[in-house]
Amino acid sequence: MKNVVMAAAMAALALSTGACSMQQSSAQQLNTTNANSRIYIGSLTCNVGGSTGYVLGSAKSLDCVFLAKDGVTTAQYTGSIDKIGIDIGYTKAVHTIWRVYSLGSERGATQLSGTYVGEQGTVAAGNQAGGNWIYGGPNAEIGMLSSGVIKDAGYNLATGVAAMTIRLKQ
Repeated sequence: MKNVVMAAAMAALALSTGACSMQQSSAQQLNTTNANSRIYIGSLTCNVGGSTGYVLGSAKSLDCVFLAKDGVTTAQYTGSIDKIGIDIGYTKAVHTIWRVYSLGSERGATQLSGTYVGEQGTVAAGNQAGGNWIYGGPNAEIGMLSSGVIKDAGYNLATGVAAMTIRLKQ
């Protein structure tokens, strides 16, 4: 019974975020797919630290590389994601990729430092399905979207508000 409830919850969340139809692509694949977009500027690939949810929130460390849409320009970032909302269980360290969009000025690879806020929701029962969208950064002109299925991520149910802060590595 417990497995049926967990499977139903995972399926509902995956359908609501579009994760069932989207396996996680590589940064290069995302750049190729979005090559003609006027607002897509590249992909932010992050190693996200594992954590234990404490019912009302969690914090995870980030180590990221931005790959610009041209496929050549890169920049390294470090930071954290703090979640407030329901967060029960634990997650292992995972690798995730954010699609990055500039909704204002043109942005270079080194111009993403800042704080981003948005919605997040994931369910993990071995594999993890979910999605996140955040908005902010310099002049509040950057939007990021991450969704997909990640294998062997842990056991967790999380939904709420996420705040991601990243800064350029020196």
